[in-house]
Amino acid sequence: MGIDDDLTAYYDAEARSGSRVAPRGFRVELRERFAELVRAEGRRRVVDVGAGPGVDTVGWVADGFDTVAIDLGIENCGVAVRRGLTAVAASLYETPFATSSFDALWTMSTFVHVPMDRSDDALGEMVRVLRPGSPMGIGTWGGRDFEGVPEFGELRPYRFFSLASHDHWQSTLARHGTVEQFQTFAPTDPSGWEYQFAVVRTPRSPS
Repeated sequence: MGIDDDLTAYYDAEARSGSRVAPRGFRVELRERFAELVRAEGRRRVVDVGAGPGVDTVGWVADGFDTVAIDLGIENCGVAVRRGLTAVAASLYETPFATSSFDALWTMSTFVHVPMDRSDDALGEMVRVLRPGSPMGIGTWGGRDFEGVPEFGELRPYRFFSLASHDHWQSTLARHGTVEQFQTFAPTDPSGWEYQFAVVRTPRSPS
């Protein structure tokens, strides 16, 4: 099985287990701050990429945004739909959306599963579905360069993870827009991984 097949199997199992919990702590604050930015700019249509069962999408909808969730896992999308959300099962490398469909994008802990040699493909697709000059809120785990399949967690199969140092990740993001904000958060568990959150502004005119 390939990386995407393993991820689909893992997150479908997670969806069946119902173990995904609502965001807590700084994750909630980051979304609320980004929502303020999106609202202040008069933006209404948001795409939540790698949304899982819609734990963040719920917040976007509650805040009054026209929001579409996309996730690789069919069962995750099923959970989101049962919550009354609009969800589409698809790969972030090739979404079913037309060019310039949205005017803001949110994705949390999705790029931790994107190999570095495919990160430009994924970011390019995100830029494509956004209107020029749109903000992207992108959160992921990193702090050091690492790719592999660490054996942790109760569900199977084990997942592929891709982490980047802060400088490495910022330079990757900068190839696809202007990095307006970049924050890091200290490790909260024995893994030593740090959380990285960036606001990236897509180019004002198509490339």
